[in-house]
Amino acid sequence: MSDPINLPLLPRPRDLQLLKGHYRIPAGAAISLAGEESRSALPAVRRLQQILEQSLQLRLPLSLGEHGDSRAAFRFSCNRLLAMQAYEISVSAEGVAVTYSSPEGAYYAVATLKQLLEHCGRSLPGLRIVDEPDFAARGLMIDISRNKIPQLATLYRIVDLMADLKLNQLQLYIEGTPFAYESFPAVWELETPITGEEILLLDDYCRERYIDLVPNQNSFGHMEGWLTRPEFNHLAEMPGGFMLPEGMYDSDFHPQGLAMQPGTFHTEDPEVLKLLERMYDDLLPYFTSGLFNVGCDETYELGMGKSKASADSTGKGSLYLSFLKKIQELVEQRGKTMQFWGDIIIQYPELIPQLPKNMIAMEWGYGDDHPFAEDTDKYREAGIPFYICPGTSSWNSLTGRSDNMLGNLRSAAVHGKRNGAAGYLITDWGDHGHWQQLPVSYPGFVYGAALAWQVENNLDTDPVAYLNTFVYRDRSGKIGQLLLDLGNYYRLESGAYRANDTELSMLLRSRLDNFRLSGKLAGAHLDALDSYMAGLEAELALLELHSDDAELVMEELRSGMHFVKHAVSLARLKRLLEHDAGALDSGMIERQIHDLDLLLHHYRACWSRRNRPGGLERSTAQLLRLRGEYTALGQKLKENGTV
Repeated sequence: MSDPINLPLLPRPRDLQLLKGHYRIPAGAAISLAGEESRSALPAVRRLQQILEQSLQLRLPLSLGEHGDSRAAFRFSCNRLLAMQAYEISVSAEGVAVTYSSPEGAYYAVATLKQLLEHCGRSLPGLRIVDEPDFAARGLMIDISRNKIPQLATLYRIVDLMADLKLNQLQLYIEGTPFAYESFPAVWELETPITGEEILLLDDYCRERYIDLVPNQNSFGHMEGWLTRPEFNHLAEMPGGFMLPEGMYDSDFHPQGLAMQPGTFHTEDPEVLKLLERMYDDLLPYFTSGLFNVGCDETYELGMGKSKASADSTGKGSLYLSFLKKIQELVEQRGKTMQFWGDIIIQYPELIPQLPKNMIAMEWGYGDDHPFAEDTDKYREAGIPFYICPGTSSWNSLTGRSDNMLGNLRSAAVHGKRNGAAGYLITDWGDHGHWQQLPVSYPGFVYGAALAWQVENNLDTDPVAYLNTFVYRDRSGKIGQLLLDLGNYYRLESGAYRANDTELSMLLRSRLDNFRLSGKLAGAHLDALDSYMAGLEAELALLELHSDDAELVMEELRSGMHFVKHAVSLARLKRLLEHDAGALDSGMIERQIHDLDLLLHHYRACWSRRNRPGGLERSTAQLLRLRGEYTALGQKLKENGTV
């Protein structure tokens, strides 16, 4: 039996008191549901039966009604005075008593019991737990639009983790065509999208675990997947594309600004709303949720093209708000409550009070210094319901940005609770290739879920033990810390702070002739990174994973490390190109090409184990372009006689 004094529960409950004595679950015991109302706890009890059989090889039968049966090891009873998602657990010499007011509360109690049983075995310590969440909605958003569309089995795995962590909302971010729209087969016929039938299966799987599968369809900006097609291009604000202003992204990466494809609707064209109606009518019937996230973020071109005259007359903010209200009408007609990303309206605080009070603003930001306090104040003062939406910091990173992730999730929770957020949504994006492997995001899933349940009690919660024990079943007890350390390579890159990516990820996706290292990624930084990655590889060899995907996880971590190591060698090559081109030789380039070929081979192999094939070609496109640049450079060196 493990030491009960240090119960590693995650999320930490609101109140936990350890009492004297123990209760040992006897052979032949039962699970009792008292009273007619307790039938609502049947899904939770059946889950408990599965846990007992899988963890302790105990088969406990179910008993309904009041029988005064002393054989009952677990007694479930309903108390309507408790809050909706609250529960209480008492362990005494008489057994385990679970009290709840809703089926969800009973289910969350069993999630806690699962950890107690796996930690303590059949002999449970005397204790009393009184628990309920700080945020009513506690969600996870997975980006399925940036190349990676997970297989259904991968999504089920994520949902199971969410259930264990007491998360109750899942969103699959859709832009472009990761969904098989029945009205538009031509837009996805060359892809491998998730189908309506698969959404039905996933929706059922989620509801069985008290998770709301919320449709998420961008509807204003980020419409490149549609507006670049000839049949829809005329609906764009700027059909020919546009240039992002200089300075919006890193000047070393895009020194002249960035050419962008058309991505924002022309709000004054009535055909736009007709297109959205057809998209919604294809998508929404497969979801039972009463919510719908319509996106509407980063509408870069708004007021710069066809609607410039209107924007000059009424203001760009008013133009945005007017179209947002039109979208809400479509959403309301379909019986849903609208969620929308708040990054545009927050730029026009004077317009926030004009938002309809029955839509939900989604306040997002991904730096550990994002102004969650100031932004959420504006929604609170205007009486607009809002969610707080931090991120896992996995995207644009190769293997994560752990310290930033922890700070971002923590700040969002503190300020979200203080200002009355209705929900806490952990976001996991896939910008620029979705190169990060799934395990990279798990520390953010775990820590964010703990904060979403109880903020103050979990601010200093360490996700390491949970990852070691409940996710990867690592007998070495090292993978949790390894994941956090792997996500902190970025701290060795340079002294400069990057808001949403890392130097090495930027370098890998840039052109050889279009990224100025200047004082960044100097020789000392690269030496430190080489040493750091070598230490992590040595730690990786010591892991003893026993999860059912253990072998794949090891390959995914090796793949992530390979990305970092290749980027370091690319930085060394780049420094020679900038400062000592005469030291280059074709043999060096050939070794770089061979290493990149190995990286691509292993990356493709990992991809196919969790994700659909569609999108892989786009994900590797920049790496293949880099390979071509290596080849051209090697040929040039040979022609110049440098062998």
